[in-house]
This record gives sequence, structure tokens and C-alpha cells, in this order.
Amino acid sequence: MSGVSLDPTPQEALVSRARLRALRAARHALQVPPVPRDFRSDIEGMRAIAVIGVLLWHAGVMVLPGGFVGVDVFFVLSGFLMTALLLEESRARGRIDIPRFYARRARRLLPAALTALAGTVVLTLLFMPRTRWGEIGLDIVSAATYWVNWRMSAKAVDYLDVSRAPSPVQHYWSLAVEEQFYVLWPLLLLGLLVLARGRAGIFRVGSWSLTIVLLLASIWISIWWTGTYAAQAYFVTPARVFELMLGAVVALGARGWPSIPRLLSAILGWLGLAMIVAALLVIDKHTPFPGTAALLPTVGTALVIIAGYRAGSWGPDVVLRLGLLQWVGRISYSLYLWHWPFVAAAASLASVGRGGPETLPVHWGVLAVLISVIPAWLSFRYVEEPVRARGRLLQRQVGPGVTTRRTLRLGVNCTLAGGLLGLLLMTLAPPTASSSATAWRTPTVVEDAREPVGASTLPDDLIKGETDGGTVTGVEDPGARPQDHGDDPLATTGPGGPDGTDGTAGPDSGQSTAPGPTAAPEPEPEPEPEPEPDIPDQLGQLAVPLEQVAEDRPVSQPERCFVGLNETRVGVCRAGDPDGEVTIGLFGDSHAGMWITALDEIGRDRGWRIVLVGRSSCPPTAGLAFDRGRGPQGYQQCVEYQAPSFRALLNEQPDLVLLSSAFYDAPAQDVATALSRRVDMLRAEGILPVVIRDVPRAPFDVPECLLDHPDRASECAFDREAALARAGTGQLELAAMRPGLPLLDLNDAVCPYSTCAPVVGGVVVWRDNNHLSATYIRSLADLLEEKVSPWVALAALPLPAGQDLVGGVELGLIGSDRLVDDRR
Repeated sequence: MSGVSLDPTPQEALVSRARLRALRAARHALQVPPVPRDFRSDIEGMRAIAVIGVLLWHAGVMVLPGGFVGVDVFFVLSGFLMTALLLEESRARGRIDIPRFYARRARRLLPAALTALAGTVVLTLLFMPRTRWGEIGLDIVSAATYWVNWRMSAKAVDYLDVSRAPSPVQHYWSLAVEEQFYVLWPLLLLGLLVLARGRAGIFRVGSWSLTIVLLLASIWISIWWTGTYAAQAYFVTPARVFELMLGAVVALGARGWPSIPRLLSAILGWLGLAMIVAALLVIDKHTPFPGTAALLPTVGTALVIIAGYRAGSWGPDVVLRLGLLQWVGRISYSLYLWHWPFVAAAASLASVGRGGPETLPVHWGVLAVLISVIPAWLSFRYVEEPVRARGRLLQRQVGPGVTTRRTLRLGVNCTLAGGLLGLLLMTLAPPTASSSATAWRTPTVVEDAREPVGASTLPDDLIKGETDGGTVTGVEDPGARPQDHGDDPLATTGPGGPDGTDGTAGPDSGQSTAPGPTAAPEPEPEPEPEPEPDIPDQLGQLAVPLEQVAEDRPVSQPERCFVGLNETRVGVCRAGDPDGEVTIGLFGDSHAGMWITALDEIGRDRGWRIVLVGRSSCPPTAGLAFDRGRGPQGYQQCVEYQAPSFRALLNEQPDLVLLSSAFYDAPAQDVATALSRRVDMLRAEGILPVVIRDVPRAPFDVPECLLDHPDRASECAFDREAALARAGTGQLELAAMRPGLPLLDLNDAVCPYSTCAPVVGGVVVWRDNNHLSATYIRSLADLLEEKVSPWVALAALPLPAGQDLVGGVELGLIGSDRLVDDRR
């Protein structure tokens, strides 16, 4: 540093010689001009484009199928602005005042965020079902303390949350990522300043090296995490850091960007804007994200910022400075905070995920977003701007030190107040047990009850008498009696019953199958009116308290063996007798997985090993591609899962495989064709496939309905025929395509009448609108054992050479007498 004058300038007159030396060393090390304090309309315009994309996408307007990448634009802008401020402070003061930096962030972000959280609590109390208050309250606590992105990541892989409506503070995940960045990044830069000790080269090399290392490491993490755990990767900070670091790269290179020729700078700017627009139009829910796909909007944003140093009116600023974009950009933060709670409230009113549509209707979404503009503008006008102006006024009145302390106190109070709002909502919520406690308790509740509960209270003639012959297709259950099931192909015996007949009549029917002129037709009896269930309005004592029914779920071992939504990994759950000589496979989605509660008990009693290969919302099909919702991951993961999951199932060497699946918004014939391919693949491996017919799907969330009508339980009953029409896509068509395929129908024990009762035998039958509660599944164990046992015995029988198992049944090669003997 020899030759450098240490005579202070007027601005440096009060700075000591040591501080002055450090100050000038920092200036030389950074080699950047002061960060311009003038307003940048290009950044404001990009904020507008980003928030408009997010709003349209959340509203369901698919004009911009990649609208969710607006968040990525925000990340780059935040990384640039925050790094530029930190570098300017170190250039101007020779150090980084960490408390002052945190105070400025708190004043800018937290009061507006708290206001939106308070509004969210009001919307929750007005429009959200009481059963969700506790969950939303915890979400608000995590949002106020800025770890909600990790909570969302954990929930994203939970298959049990698929049918739940979205959290009204789910969008706070991006703010949490930024806050975590704001905590760590200033400390890292301050550490570099301390280590450099005024040595210019060390700080310059260190700052660039650290930025590039974080950038490349985060890109690698993002690619790996997206390919392995896509739903988690979308929310977690390590997979998003590279987007913020791209902004940091732009800030570190600020000295060189003004020297770029104006024409080249303009070209780079327009290229960057085109990349952002392309990302909004090309990226969609099927694109693995973030990963490499996130480079398109983020690199584009970085190029637009770089162009803003030199391009002027030649660059994209000529578009970005339009009045409407500037206004939207100015209120973009408040608009981002307020729009999603209104969308979530609309989703709740439309019963999204609770018996209504899978996704929010577009007109509902657009209306919700338009309404949210009002509180967003009010928040900007009366909270965000006044607090910011008050900070500037305080600094002039009492100085920066006092202002920093007061602002930090304000930030702490906002955080505590937001947490208290969440705790208040949790306090107002009905009491619930923890998921693990309830899950482990409910499998034994049937045995612990003094009196029969659930399906065990139903009369035998309802669940096993006249309906027993309709439990399978193709092979009559031994001892079953026939029944006319109308036009339902799932409830009739197909051609080639085990007695060698065409399956139209059983051995006990007394009906002659030989045509002849002497056969006198019997008069058809008058149809008896179908009995209706007695549904008392008072619930009485329930085996599982109503507030805990939503948590009455199956237990899967090992932990997280059941694959969550948007994951491509394969897991195998195990139950029953681990040393059993017979292996029963369960294959399908959560509607297959829910039967593991009963099969676990049956397997332990009968010496069966139970394995479940399942994935949320992914039917056991082969070669079926379909959409599900508007999630940013799309549903390509289900397609990628089908082949490896089948290999995992075969590795378990099952003797028999039970398949089941839920309703899907896809053509039934396409689903049936894909299911039939899977059935054929199992048969080719010598494995007996058996389908469990899906259960009736309620038009609403049953526990929530009962909570809303505690003294009118009959209001929560619904029509069986309509409920079955919403269940098991493709199963009717599959039965027609594969008439010899065994199919078990337990629905006479789930809904024995034309009207489905919400409570049977003191047990709430459904834990949402489509899954049976684990306790009710448990009460079906005896019936399920009776239905499955013949097929387990059949799967163990030797076959003639060249004859597959189901083919032998269809050709009458396996007789019912032999089956009965084996059962003994």
C-alpha cells in the first residue's frame, strides 16, 4: 500500500488511520463503483412480470404454464440487490454492519408479512374447515419464523396429504429461502473481510471463489435432488442457493458491466428477457424443477440486470418501464403475500381435494386473485411504505445506531406476533392426537373395544349372504350363493366358474342350465323395496374421537417406504409374518396401501408375508401417462415409477398380488387397458393377480362434515351408486376385458345400503372423502381373510404344463372341490 496517501478526505475526517487503511484496502479489493442509488425501472418491471406469472399460474390460467418460475426471477433479483448493498457497505465503510443489515431487511419485509398472516388467520376462521385449523396454525408459526419451506418439503413427500387442500401460507416458502440466505450470506462476506485484513487480492479472489463454489455446488445439489426427491427439491434452500448466487455474480462484476458496448448490452438484455418469457411459456408442470430447467429464467434475469448498466433505451427497459408494470412491480411484495390466502380460501369453498374438483376452477382462481389486489394495495399503502418511510425519518432524528436497535426490536416483535397468531389458531382448533400416536393406537382399537365395532356389527346376510357371490369375477368363492347384480360386471361371475359352468348360476341355485321345452319358467317374484340404513343424527361414543379420524391412517414399515407424490424412488413396505412361506403382494396407490392394516393382522395369523409396493396417486398400470393437478412437478414421475416398481415387486417373489387403485381424471378405457397390461405381465410371471374393487368415494370430506353437523350426522350420508361411479377408474372396463380375472368386492360391508352411512358400528368409515379409516379397515379383517384365502390356496396349486394360473381357471382345469380341499 506504499505510495497511497493517508490524508483523509472530508467524508473520512472522523475515521481513524487504522480504519482508513482498512477502508481503502476494501475499496481496492472490491474494485467496484458505488452501487447506484437511483431507481432502476428495469428491476421494478421484472418484479411485475414475475408476480404476474405467479398469480396467473396460481389462479389456474394456463396462458403461462411456467408461471411459477416468477419465484426464480425474484430469487435472482434478491441475490443481486442484497449482495450489491453488502458490497457497497464494505466499500464505503470498510466493514459490514450485520445488525444494521438485518434491521433493514426486517423493516422492509416483516411488518407487511405479519399483516398478511393476520389476514390469513381471519380467512382461515371464516372459510377453512375446523379440522384444518391446527395444521394451518402450525404452518403460520413456521412461516412467521421462516422455516416453512422445510415444513412444506416434508409434507410434499407425505402421500397421506394428497387429498388435503393447500395451506394458505404455502407461498411463504420462497420468503423463508430468502431469509435463510440473508442470515448466512452477510456472515460469509464479513468473514472474508476479516480474513483478508486489508489485503486486496485475498478478498477479491476469496469473494469470487466463494460465490462460484456456492453457485456450482448448489446447481449440482439441485440437479441431484430434483432427480431423486423432486417434491423436496422444489422447496429446500440448498437447491435454490444458485439462483441467489447468480444475482451475487452480477453484483460482484458491477465494475465491468458499464464497459460493455451499448449495442451488445442491449442484445444481452433482450436475450435475457426472451429467456424469461420462454421459461414462462415452455416450462410446465411436467418439467423436473428446479434442476437445470431453472437456469433458463435465472440466467435470463441476470442478463437483463447486466444490460441495465449500459443499454438504456436500447434495451428491454423500454418495455419494463411501462406504467402498469411499474405499478404492479411497486406493490409486488404485498401482492405476493396476499394473493395465495385468497386462492386457498377459494379452494376450500370449492372443496378442492375434499370431494370437489382436483384443482381450483379457473373462474374461482381469477376472482380470488382480483379480490386480493385490494388488501395488497392497502397493505402497501398503509403498512409497507409508512414503515419504510418511518425508518428513514428515525435515522435522521436519532441516528443509525438507535434506529438499528429499534428496528431489530420491531422485527423480533413481528416474528413473535406471527407465531402467536399461529398458536392462537392451533388453540382454537379441535384437539387432535399426533399422527404417530394415532396410527399406532388404532390398529388395536377393534380388539380393545368391549363390543363389536365397525363392519363387525353388520348383519351377516348383508355382507356375506346375498352379496357373497359378487365378490369375485371369473371364479366363484367357495360356498358362495348367486345373486342378480344387475348390470354391474364387477359384481357378477364371469364365464368359466370353478364348477365348469358358464358362471351364470351356482350349484345351490336350483336353476337348470339345460334348455328344453319342458322347462316351465318360474314367475319372477315382486322386487322387495331395498332397505334403507338407520342413520342416527347423534354420533354417540366413537371408537376413534371424531377430531382424530383424519389421522386414523395405516402404518407402513419401514418409515417412508410408501412413496410420496412426485417422487420416482421405489419403496417396499413389509407387514404380516416376516418368515411366512406365502408372500402376498399389494401393488397400487394409497387405495391399495390402505388394506395393509387388515392384511398385517391376517398375515401374522395365517403365516403370510405381506409386501406393499405403492406410491401416492399412481395406479398399478403399465404404460399409462396422465396429468394430475397443476403441481410444478407435473406427473411424469408416475410414468417413470411404473417399470422399476414392478421389478421391485417381482424381486419379492409374491405368490399372489392384490391390485387396487382410486379414481383418476383419465379415460376409463385407457386406464383399463393399462391395468390389463399389468395383469398380463403378472400372469406371464406365473403370479395370480387379484383386484380389490375400490371403495365408494364420498362427495365431501366425511370427518369434516360430521364436525360441521355434530347433531345431524344424517346430513353426511350420500348415495352409493353415485359414490361408486367416482371410484376405481377403469375397473368396470377391466372386468369386461378380462372376464376371468378375480375381483374382490367388499363394498357391501362398507356401504351395505343404497345410501352410505358416515358411521358404522361406532367407527367413522372414511378418514377423508376417499380413504377408509384404518380402524374400519381393521374391522373388515375377517371378511377380507375369507375373500382372499381361496385365492391364496389357488395360487399354491400346481398347474398343467404350459397353463397359466388364471387361464387354468377360465378353462375349468381347476375345480372348486379341489380348492375347498386345499383350504382345509
